[in-house]
Amino acid sequence: MRRLRFLFVDPFFAGSHRAFAEGLAGHSRHEFVFLGLPGGEWRRRMRLGAQELARDSQAIAGPFDAVVATDMLDLPTFLGLTRPRFERTPVLVYFHENQLTYPRIRGTKLNSWFGAMNYLSTLVADRVAFNSAFHRNDFLDALRTLEREPQNWLDGEGIAVIEAKAGVLPVGVDLGWAAGPVGREPRGEAPLLVWNHRWEFDKAPDVFARVLLRLAGEGVAFRVAIAGDPGPNPHPAMAELRDGLGGRVIQFGLAPDVTDYHALLRAADIAVSTTRHEFFGIGMVEAMAAGCIPIAPERYNYPALVPDALHRDCLWGDEAAFEAQLREMIALVASGAAEPLRGQLHTAALRYQWPVVAREWDEALERLTVPDKSDSKSVR
Repeated sequence: MRRLRFLFVDPFFAGSHRAFAEGLAGHSRHEFVFLGLPGGEWRRRMRLGAQELARDSQAIAGPFDAVVATDMLDLPTFLGLTRPRFERTPVLVYFHENQLTYPRIRGTKLNSWFGAMNYLSTLVADRVAFNSAFHRNDFLDALRTLEREPQNWLDGEGIAVIEAKAGVLPVGVDLGWAAGPVGREPRGEAPLLVWNHRWEFDKAPDVFARVLLRLAGEGVAFRVAIAGDPGPNPHPAMAELRDGLGGRVIQFGLAPDVTDYHALLRAADIAVSTTRHEFFGIGMVEAMAAGCIPIAPERYNYPALVPDALHRDCLWGDEAAFEAQLREMIALVASGAAEPLRGQLHTAALRYQWPVVAREWDEALERLTVPDKSDSKSVR
């Protein structure tokens, strides 16, 4: 097949969104042209991004074989404002997250405007791709639930249309740094736990802090590296945890650079998540690739990341189970009995390295440009 040319449109072209787009372009056999806006207040980007990017698109010359847009784009508005240029160009919309099921701060209501934007974007796109099967099902279930509400803005036939063209394309993760052995040599130190997530309410750092403080009060021996991005609204539980654990905390804040971050994961024994949602889980994939053993909720996308045989060891149901499981895993690591798990988790994580994922994306986008040769309306 000839080399194809794709326009990648994202009103929030920053952080993990930008890393994903650039990773895809760097590993694909096709050409990608980026049309995006820098990071900013996400609501403003969703409200105005389509209008701004429609204007910016006029400066980009030449035809495209397809358009790839993210869930942050008001796709119907963008296509309307750029007509007739993309009227016959197939479009795939990619969901990193969605506004129907993203956790909200307690006491706040769903802003249906953003949810409606996601819904309408899926209606007008030729294909819809989610970063995990959990995410796909979560979104479709939310639409069905909302349809049963009085005065909703959904059409049942529309939901069926979306489901027929919705599939899964995972996120690619740069794991070249994680090649080689992942075992941990005995070092005479307490097991090291790592938190490599944002510190905000949706990641539930309060649960993490409560459990670690209780374990410390019991005298359980462990150290902890609190990494990840504090974000604009870090949960106060993290500062309380640092003060309560004292010298057990070997790091508090983002690693100075990516090399230091990778070194931290290679040194850590257990990667912990207490999140209230996870559409994919890049941080956990990175930790598993480095040989960390995950202790994470038995919900969201984690059951897909962790091998089935290790679900009982690594995934928990509630806070009490989390505490018991973490206590047990710390003991297993300290005794050396957890070492066989690391290789299995490393292998599972490599499923998401870019050379593997880029092939899936290339094949899906090639089918998108030649719809009559596709034997299914789904992406995968």
